[in-house]
Amino acid sequence: MAKKHSERAHALVSASGAHRWLVCTPSPRLEESFPEQEDSYYAKEGTLAHELAELEIRYQIGMIPKKAYKKRYAEIASSEYYLDEMDEEVDKYVTYVLEQYSQAKRTTHNPLILVEDEVDLAQYIPDGFGTNDSMVIGDKIMEVMDLKFGKGIQVSSEDNPQLKLYALGAYYKHGLSYEINHILLTIVQPRLNNISTFKISVKDLLKWATEEVVPLARKAFEGEGELVPGDHCRWCRAKPRCRAFAEMNLEMVKHDFKQPELLSDEEVIDIHEQSARIANWLSGVSEYMLSEALSGKDWAGYKIVEGRSNRKWGDPDSAISTLKEKGYPQDDIINIKIKGIGAIEKLVGKNAFPGMFQKEVIKPQGKPTLAKQDDKRPAMGIEQAKQDFKP
Repeated sequence: MAKKHSERAHALVSASGAHRWLVCTPSPRLEESFPEQEDSYYAKEGTLAHELAELEIRYQIGMIPKKAYKKRYAEIASSEYYLDEMDEEVDKYVTYVLEQYSQAKRTTHNPLILVEDEVDLAQYIPDGFGTNDSMVIGDKIMEVMDLKFGKGIQVSSEDNPQLKLYALGAYYKHGLSYEINHILLTIVQPRLNNISTFKISVKDLLKWATEEVVPLARKAFEGEGELVPGDHCRWCRAKPRCRAFAEMNLEMVKHDFKQPELLSDEEVIDIHEQSARIANWLSGVSEYMLSEALSGKDWAGYKIVEGRSNRKWGDPDSAISTLKEKGYPQDDIINIKIKGIGAIEKLVGKNAFPGMFQKEVIKPQGKPTLAKQDDKRPAMGIEQAKQDFKP
């Protein structure tokens, strides 16, 4: 198998950061003065999901034997970042990839499927490289597929620069061996039931690369250009110190919040649409201050103190033994909980599971939430939303 996701290097001007450096070209060099932050719990969770997806696809297309598959699966399932729902959700992505491969086999004599395929982007980006989650090449068409395991923000493939760069790398690597006219860019976000596909011709992709990527990537690599703040700043390490980003957010919070009834509908909508970015900026500044303080920086008027914590059992087995010796019944001291649906489905098999648990498995209705009009989810009825909404 390819190198683990957590062990891979990252390019300075990366495909994953293209949505930012294509707009704010100085940002990659600006970030260099800030230390790499440790991946969040959710990022590590996503990394594990990618490794599970890679394992499942390789096993199902016969690239690894059953013994090696079971050993690696046991390692993944024992990780602290493994979720009970991970098997079920990752399988949505795996199923989609394998369906595209099966379809390609029906129309193409010798289709190609690749998983975690490393591509060279140096022709377009200085020192550029990346890794495609998966791709299928069939009859004159190539599909590049990307797994997004997060459920915080719905991601669209529409003109997505990260996927277009992955497609460029894949075309540069495999275009001479296959006749490819069009490329499908697909994002599978299983936990949001989001499968988004965007079609682009090879001609348009190469034109974009020549006219936009090459000149902007050079500026980004050299740290040239103007700082341009926006929603793309969300994951920028320089965000807590960036004056342009701060000025944009401070301009927004000048609204008169003391008398919200005087705000027009347009102003309320504007504030709502910017609230997530502002909250992210504020929390980022706080996290940055703490990180710097832990590295020895003295912030005027602040000190490091111990935060709140909850008690937990250091040795649960010893505690259970003590309670049993004192005569407390086992039912009063131990909770027994069934494993998650994904784990049980893997235990009994996908085909048998629906018949065995037709009545036992339910899918509760999601809580009402505001979404843009172009969101693919259907609108809820007002009365139903009122019933489900609990302030």
